[in-house]
Amino acid sequence: MNGILSLWSLLATSKMGEQKLVYGKDDLLFGCIENQQADVPFGDVLDAGTGMHSLRWIATLGAKGMTSYTAITADATMQRNVQQEANHLGVLEGNHVVIGNWFGELDLPRQQYDVILADYLIGAMDGFSPYRQDEMIPKLMNLLKPGGRLYIVALEPIPDKTDGRANVICKVRQVRDACILLAGHRCYREYPADWIQSQIKSTPNLVIKETHKFPILYRFNTVQRQINVARSKLPLFATPALASSMKGVLDDLEQQAKKATSEGPFKFGFDYVISAEKEEEIAE
Repeated sequence: MNGILSLWSLLATSKMGEQKLVYGKDDLLFGCIENQQADVPFGDVLDAGTGMHSLRWIATLGAKGMTSYTAITADATMQRNVQQEANHLGVLEGNHVVIGNWFGELDLPRQQYDVILADYLIGAMDGFSPYRQDEMIPKLMNLLKPGGRLYIVALEPIPDKTDGRANVICKVRQVRDACILLAGHRCYREYPADWIQSQIKSTPNLVIKETHKFPILYRFNTVQRQINVARSKLPLFATPALASSMKGVLDDLEQQAKKATSEGPFKFGFDYVISAEKEEEIAE
């Protein structure tokens, strides 16, 4: 069910909420966005695919000229989590969480925004709006004010295989996605930075400003979290025998991950931030 849940009456910032806030100085990706925004006020902000991490960062932007924000989620569970999290964060009157799908009914409180954040949004779309990823950037561009900024945060896709100990990451990704599919769920589908750049270049009135890449550091617990995602799907498998067999595969992968990280963490792949600006309208 679509609707707008006003946040103006949520609780004032508590000590617990303050501890959960995410500041740009402590987060490489959000810090990159703050640096690009520089002294330009954030103004009206749209979080096009909200989650608790981005909410905790957005809650700090009042000090950087944010006048309002709208946060969107298509997932009912995420909506409940975001609402619960917002109860621990101080928010400005007039902010909203919008429940809905970008390609269904979506009732936004504003027609255009100064800043739009797409935080791992396009990669997640396969779970909610499959086959329409190429429509997302033009849709967001139409919601930008002239001179406004679009910030896209995403993960460069993990390849099927690579050399050296990082290959365990490729194996884990494959088995994790297999478990998600065998559970009857849809996997996320990440897109490379050059695909995003191509989409921006093909969108009229939208110009790429900067591209930044951030190598990912893998430790054992980082890999184990993805293995545990796969394990969480086992109860949903069609037969106990299939689940038991896959459990053995995951246990073996966990041992491979321990061995691969026994000499210390290693870098593999990267997250990226691409910014684009909507051209100012030229009066005739």
